[in-house]
Amino acid sequence: MNQKPVLWHIFDPAFLQSVVRQSSYQCRAEGSAMFLCDSESPSITLVASHNLKAPPWDPDLPDKIVETRRTQAVIGTDRTYVLGTPMVWQDAVGGVLMVFSKPAGTEFRDRDRALLQSLADMTASVAQQTERLARMTTQFRALHAIDVALTSSLELERVLNLILEAAAELVDAEHGSLRLLEPEAGKLVLKAYYGNGWTPEKMAYAPRIGQGIVRWVAENRRPYLSPDVRKDPLNVVLFENMRSSISVPLQFGQEEPLKPDSFMGVLLLESSRLSAFDQQDVELLEALAQEAVIAIQNANNLYRIQVEQEKRLAAEKWAVMGQAATALAHRINNLMGIVPVSAQEIFRSLSDLEIPEVEKKWIHANLGRIQRNAGFVLKLSDALFRPFKDTGPTSRYDVNRLLSEALEAADLPDRIEVTRRFAEKLPRVDSSLLLLDVFMELMINARKAMEGSNERKLIITTRCDRLDTGKWAVVEIRDTGQGIGSDRMANIWNMFHPSEDGWGFGLWWIKTFIERQGGSIDCESRRGMGTTFTLRLRGVETLNPSV
Repeated sequence: MNQKPVLWHIFDPAFLQSVVRQSSYQCRAEGSAMFLCDSESPSITLVASHNLKAPPWDPDLPDKIVETRRTQAVIGTDRTYVLGTPMVWQDAVGGVLMVFSKPAGTEFRDRDRALLQSLADMTASVAQQTERLARMTTQFRALHAIDVALTSSLELERVLNLILEAAAELVDAEHGSLRLLEPEAGKLVLKAYYGNGWTPEKMAYAPRIGQGIVRWVAENRRPYLSPDVRKDPLNVVLFENMRSSISVPLQFGQEEPLKPDSFMGVLLLESSRLSAFDQQDVELLEALAQEAVIAIQNANNLYRIQVEQEKRLAAEKWAVMGQAATALAHRINNLMGIVPVSAQEIFRSLSDLEIPEVEKKWIHANLGRIQRNAGFVLKLSDALFRPFKDTGPTSRYDVNRLLSEALEAADLPDRIEVTRRFAEKLPRVDSSLLLLDVFMELMINARKAMEGSNERKLIITTRCDRLDTGKWAVVEIRDTGQGIGSDRMANIWNMFHPSEDGWGFGLWWIKTFIERQGGSIDCESRRGMGTTFTLRLRGVETLNPSV
């Protein structure tokens, strides 16, 4: 049955009753009736009637009028003349309007057909507007609810998924995707998806320039409505059962849509129904897109604020510890620097004295111990102060090159097998030369961790991660050493938490230094399974907003 499913209870019963009465009066009929198609029923439903005690027509007649989409005049029971005409809106039959005469009445003329058709068309028009108004009311209420939900969350991933789910529900879509522009590469990257059937291959698909509806929207900064994607040359088939689609750009400043930096991404929704979306849906999604852009900007701004706060806290911590370390190292050097010199003077003085050999050996042994311990304290002082030395302004460094220099400086023994997996086109990072010390410290720690292992491998990997916040250089330093037990993992970043072969200062200053640069460092380790340190360093951004 080719019908338009409507919820007829949204219409005013008094209006429907008025229409059937006017049908009887205008056509000079004994009575009349109106049927509307209902999505809850397989057949049409009687919703209003005038002087109808028992239908004088075949029960299948209303359904036949819907199927044929043509006005029909028949002779019913007791020679009753019956005239029925379809009510059509949005190119589909939404109901049937019927009149009938007395058994002794005359046959309906062309004038009656025209009058009944006019009333049916008028009713269809009113029904269409009523349905549109009810739909708009529901959708704008939903938009308000979405607005409240978006402002309640500032986590970017949740915001993006909420936008897509809300959009799909608003226009009754079955599939959808939300892609954000990666300005530097000009790529539209999938950030959220909706519906079933999303495989890793489909999620990995990236629209290329000049190909696909999503790319067209990105390049033209305008909505795109496709009533039949199978006949649309722009469509790229990802889901075979989808038949129509709607897509809108995510951009701020609609008054200047082609202004650089105004475009953020594309929202695409699909349905298995033909012509499932219309211009009203376009307008609705454009309104949602404006709310979405604001929510995305707020989430990005919050992330930037959090990064800056963490960076500032790390810098303040670094400054305070630097002042303390500098003062302490200066004090240690002044107090302990004289000890080795004094011990050497005592050695020389002993050579002029006649002392029993046994006592001389004892004195020499103790003086040697004093010298060694003093030297160790002075080295510890230098290690404490070294990370806080002023290395001058930051520069842009090639991470792969620094790692290679650190490997040379670490002077690892030949029995350690070193594997380098360096990514090409890794973004440069803003840092000081202390980053070289960071890499070298982690490599030396790895060497110590593998001293008792049968398998001694050091694997250094670099890659580039592209996120909403820009490009990041990621460094992984993995060893096959003894690993770190769970009892120690919780404290490895704590200052002066002693390890088996150190004072626990190195990892603290490494973490503090990396966070001060706006990056992060994580550690994964299991006893007997080796350790992996993962450093994330913010890449130097270059401006290129073109799509």
